[in-house]
Amino acid sequence: MDRVAFETARLELARLRVKPDSDHELALSHVLRLSARTLKVDRVGYWVFDEDGRTLTNRLTYTLSSDELAAGDVLQGARYPAYWAAVRQRRVIAVDDAQADVQTRELTETYLRPLAIRSMLDAPVFRAGALIGVVCHEHVGEPRAWTADELHFAGSVADLLSMALEQADRLMAEARLRAFLGMMIAAEQLEVMERLCRAVSHDFANLFAVVELVAGALAQAGERPVRADELAGSLRSVASVGSGLLQQMRRFGARSDTPPTTMPLRQVLERVVPILGTLTRDVATVEVVDELGDHDAAAVHADQIEQLILNLILNARDAIADSGTIRVGARRDGDAVVVEVADDGAGMPPEVVARIWEPYFTTKPTGTGLGLATVRAIVDEAGGSIAVHSQLGAGTRFEVRLPAA
Repeated sequence: MDRVAFETARLELARLRVKPDSDHELALSHVLRLSARTLKVDRVGYWVFDEDGRTLTNRLTYTLSSDELAAGDVLQGARYPAYWAAVRQRRVIAVDDAQADVQTRELTETYLRPLAIRSMLDAPVFRAGALIGVVCHEHVGEPRAWTADELHFAGSVADLLSMALEQADRLMAEARLRAFLGMMIAAEQLEVMERLCRAVSHDFANLFAVVELVAGALAQAGERPVRADELAGSLRSVASVGSGLLQQMRRFGARSDTPPTTMPLRQVLERVVPILGTLTRDVATVEVVDELGDHDAAAVHADQIEQLILNLILNARDAIADSGTIRVGARRDGDAVVVEVADDGAGMPPEVVARIWEPYFTTKPTGTGLGLATVRAIVDEAGGSIAVHSQLGAGTRFEVRLPAA
C-alpha cells in the first residue's frame, strides 16, 4: 500500500466526527468505504459479538465492486473454534490464503468460497478493554500477501471505529437525556397547569356567586330600592378580578411560545408572583424579598426559571399542613444569581432529603415525583448548583445558584 495513501486515509479517519443527528450506520459506512478504497479490498465489514461472545453478527459490510452496503449474516462460534480463538488471541489476523490457513479455513465452505474470498485481514475492536467486534477486510481473487503498513492500518481502522462508535453512543445518550428532561418539564408544566386551573376555577366560582347576588338584587329592584352605583361597583370588581385570573392563565399557557432568551430575574418574579398567590391561596402566604438590580439575569431561559420557581413553591406549599409562610428571595452574588425558597412547614428527615432528586420519588399520595427532579435537571443543564437545608418541624430551604447572564 502506498505510504502517502495510508497516512492520508488515517488522517481522514482521525478527523471523523459523528454529528448529533446521525446514527452509528452513517459513521460506520464512512469508515468501511474509506478502508476498502485505501486497502483496495472488495469487502470490508464490521462484525459484533453478542453478550456471551458466542455469535458474530454482521453489523454492516461495504462491497467496493458494487458500491453496496449489506448486513445481517451470522457466524456461530461453535462451528468455527479456530477462528474464534485467533480473534481473541491476536491483535490482527492476516492470512494470505484464507481457504488454506488453519485460522480461517473452517470458514471456507459456508462463507469464503461462496463469496470468492481468498485473503483476510481482520482486526479486533475493543471497548473499555473488552472485545466487542471485528473489522474484516476481505480480498477477492488471487492470494494476497499483506504488508506491515497494511496490518498497522487495519489496526488503526479498528481503533478509530471504536472511538467513532463510542462518540455516537455518547451523543445518543445526551439526546435521550435532553428528551427525558423535556418530558419531565412538560409533565411538571401539566401538573402546575392542573393546579392552577383548579385554583382559578375556585376563584371563578366565587366571582359567579357575586354575580348571582347582584342579579338577585336587580331582580328585586321593583320591590325595594336598589343602589345601582354599588351594584355596578361590585360588577366592575368581579370583572377586574376575572380579567386578572384570565391573564394568569394566558401568561402561563403562552410561556412555551416565547423565544428562548434570558430575562431580568426581577421581571420573571413579577410575572410569576400572581400565579404563586393563586396556587398557595388558603394554605400559605408568599413573601418575596427582591434584592436584585434591574438588569440581573441568569443565563437560563426565562421559562425554565419560572418552572424552577413554581416547582419549588409547590413543594413548599405541600410541606405546610394548615397555614404558613413561604419566602422567596433573589439576589446577585458575584458571578451568580441566587434564588432561595424557604417554608416553615414540616421539614424532611435525612433519608428523604437523600432521595428528593430521584425522578418519580415522592412522599405525596398524589405526587408525580418529577418536580424536584425537573428543578435539578434545569440547574445541572445550566451549570449551576442547588442545596437543600431541612429539619423536621423547622421547615425547608432550597438555595439555587445559577450563572449570571
